[in-house]
Amino acid sequence: MRGSQADAKSSALRLIDYRPRSRKEMIQRLKLKGFEDDEINGTIEYLERAGLINDEILADGLLKHAIERKLLGKRGAELFLYKRGIERNLISKVISSHTKENEDEAAKKLLEKKLRTLSKQPEEVIKRRLYGMLQRRGFASDVIKAAVSSAMK
Repeated sequence: MRGSQADAKSSALRLIDYRPRSRKEMIQRLKLKGFEDDEINGTIEYLERAGLINDEILADGLLKHAIERKLLGKRGAELFLYKRGIERNLISKVISSHTKENEDEAAKKLLEKKLRTLSKQPEEVIKRRLYGMLQRRGFASDVIKAAVSSAMK
């Protein structure tokens, strides 16, 4: 409906120039732009052959970003990858490299940062807020308990 294969490739290259995208994200974006399925499939094949779409490499980079920059727990990182269009089996494969030590370290960094803003609050309020914040970011309950009790000492 929209145009030709060349238009689809051009549009896809502009999208990738902005930020790396998963296969699923690219298909969704090209559909939104009005391209036909055959144009989209041809474009996706071209991008994969050229190495411009590689979900495995993207998943590794996104996991690193989720843990180091966003300070997400394991569950939060899984959700982040899923929202970016990474398939569940690939998420499981990539997330298996995420160790408990990584999660503990991210929780400690996050708590140190948050504690600065809560210094004038009562202890129970601080604990509740820290626990809730870590829970919303996808940390496991055992990690949360250990990190909060360590931070409150």
